Amino acid sequence: MINSEIIIKRLKEELEPLQYVHAMWLEGADAIGQADEYSDIDIYIDIEDEYEQESIHKVENILSRISEIDYKYVMNHGHSKLRQRIYHLKGCSEYLMIDFCWQLHSRDKEEYVYIKGNTIEAAKVIFDKSEVIRYKDYKEEDYKSFNIEALEECKYRYSQHCRVVKYIHRGMYLEAYAYYNRYVLEPLIHVLRMIYTPAHAHYYLIHISQHLPEFEVEKLQYFAQISTLKDIEDRIPLAEVWFSELVERLKELGME
Repeated sequence: MINSEIIIKRLKEELEPLQYVHAMWLEGADAIGQADEYSDIDIYIDIEDEYEQESIHKVENILSRISEIDYKYVMNHGHSKLRQRIYHLKGCSEYLMIDFCWQLHSRDKEEYVYIKGNTIEAAKVIFDKSEVIRYKDYKEEDYKSFNIEALEECKYRYSQHCRVVKYIHRGMYLEAYAYYNRYVLEPLIHVLRMIYTPAHAHYYLIHISQHLPEFEVEKLQYFAQISTLKDIEDRIPLAEVWFSELVERLKELGME
């Protein structure tokens, strides 16, 4: 069966000699050493801007010679300097999706500097001919102002629990569920992120079970596991207590 090692090796062999390809690296599970049989591949290459279409065609040609591309989706990436496509090759595990990003070389390098020793967001360099991948030390002040602003948003949401309660009283589960997630659960997740992963407070639930202590994960799961209006009603006052405790912990950490 075709595996990630075969795909990465072939891409490296054929992309590295090209003068318009500056670097190739992996993100995601491969970069932080947590890849398993269910992992996809997150691949980035840095290319000269004017070779955008040529490099896309080249990558697809390489992949199709490894095996038939039986799935392709062109992502509408929000960043003007990134192009993204999702592929699957015939003969690969159903889980082995190839998430491929082309980064235009003119992208501001300050946007993707990696934090040294970071175990959440990292790069595994396959080759780098132009010092594209750079690292910096973690500095709390780089994220503090953003997190303080986000904390104020979380406090606001906790002052609006009546938006959830009114739908409980109306007997409207779907609406209560939606507002519970927005005004109760999401702020809890965000403040937990600010405590344990302050540089990645925006990650929401992505790999959160790996990023928080087990006792916090179990507690958060309790608040996430709702199936009735009564579940929602019972959890709101308990969530308010926990939220207040977490905010106090943030104050102790200098987050005010």
